[in-house]
Amino acid sequence: MSEEKNKVTNEEKKAEESGAPVIKAVKPEPVTIEGGEVHAILSKYGANQEIIDKIVNDLGAESIDELASLEVSDLTGAGMKLAKAKKMVAELGAQEQESEPKVTAPVVDERIVQRQFEALLPSIPNDDSWMNALKSGGILKVDDSSYIAAIRAALADLAGLYDVPEKLAKAMEQYADETEEQVDPTFYALRKSLIRRNYGEIFAAIDGLDGSFITESRRREFLSRIRTTLWPAIVDSYRSLDSWYQAFRAAYTDPSMLIAALGGGLAGAGMSMVAPPDASQLHDAGDVLVDAINRVFRGTGVQVAAAMAYDANMIRNTLEKPGLPAMVGVKNRELMLKKIKTDVSSNYIRLEQNLVKYVLSFVKHDAVTSDVESQYFAALWQLGTQINWSELNGDESGINGMTGKRVL
Repeated sequence: MSEEKNKVTNEEKKAEESGAPVIKAVKPEPVTIEGGEVHAILSKYGANQEIIDKIVNDLGAESIDELASLEVSDLTGAGMKLAKAKKMVAELGAQEQESEPKVTAPVVDERIVQRQFEALLPSIPNDDSWMNALKSGGILKVDDSSYIAAIRAALADLAGLYDVPEKLAKAMEQYADETEEQVDPTFYALRKSLIRRNYGEIFAAIDGLDGSFITESRRREFLSRIRTTLWPAIVDSYRSLDSWYQAFRAAYTDPSMLIAALGGGLAGAGMSMVAPPDASQLHDAGDVLVDAINRVFRGTGVQVAAAMAYDANMIRNTLEKPGLPAMVGVKNRELMLKKIKTDVSSNYIRLEQNLVKYVLSFVKHDAVTSDVESQYFAALWQLGTQINWSELNGDESGINGMTGKRVL
C-alpha cells in the first residue's frame, strides 16, 4: 500500500516538473443519511454494511421516506431476508400513517350550541300568560293554549296528579287523628276542590258554559282519547325524529364533528359538510300528530281540556305550598309524595315543560323554512332526549344523546 502511494506521488511530481496537468484520484464522498436513521433501521432488521450500501446507493434510499417507498421485493433483491424485509416495511407504513395530519373537529362549546338550539324552537308561555289566553277566549278555537292544555291534562292523568287532592286530604285527616290535633284549614280547601269545581275564569267568554258542564263522564271520555290517540302519536313522532337524527349522525365517525357541524350550521356554515337526510318523514309525523290532537279536540274536547288543565295547574300550585308536608307528618315534598303513594315525581314540572315545548314545536313543523330545517329538527331531537319516553310509553326506547351516550 505504501509503495502504491509513493508511486502515485512520484508520478505527480514528474508531471509537475514536466508542466503536464495533474489528474488526482478523487474518492467518493460518503452519503449523508438522515441522522443515521436509515442505517439504524436497516441494521435493526439484520442488514449488514454491504446490504445497507446497496439499498442506499444502488436503490437511492437516502431518507426515511425513500426507504418507506421500497417494496419487499426491492429489499430482498438487495440481500435482506424476506421476513425481516416484511416487518420493516410494515413498521415504516404504520409510522407513515401516524404522521399523517388528522382532521379534527373544531372545538365547539356545547352550551353555545344548546342555546342556539333553544332559540330556534318556539317558546312556551308561563302559567299567567297561558291562563290569560284561556280567559280571553282561547278555548273557542284550537290554538297554542289548547295544545298546552291537552298536554298538561294528559301528563296529569298519566302521573296520577288528579288523584293527589283526595290522597292528600285523607293523609292530612289521618295524621290529625294520630296526633290528636285539629286539621289545617288547607284540608277544607282540598276537600272543596274535590266536590266543586268552578271554571268561571276560563269559561267567561262563552255564554251559558259553566263548571257544571264538565261532568265526570266527559272527563273520562276525554282522557280515553288522550290515551288511545294522543300518546301514541307523540311517542311515534319521536321515534321518527330519532330515526332521522341517527341517520344524520351515522355520517360522522366523531360525535364532536356533528356538534361542530350543527353549531356552524346555525351560524350559517358547516352544515354542507354532510347532506342531512330527507326530512319528509318528519313532516309526515308532524301531520299525524296534528291530526291526533284535532281528533282529541273534537266535539267539546277543547273545553274539557281547558278545564282539566286548569285543575292540574291548581293542584300543582297546591303542592308547592311550603307547609303542606308537615300537615301529613313528613319533612319535605318528596317524602309527602312518597307517603301518599303517587307517581308524581319531583321533576314533574320540568317534564311537563319539556313535553309541552316538544309537542308545540313539532306541530309547527310546516312553519320551518328550508334553510334552518335540519337545525330545527336537530334542536327538537335534542329537546326530546330530555324527556323520559320510557315513563310515557311504558318501555325502554334505547335512545342515544348527541354525544352517542345512552340517555334512556
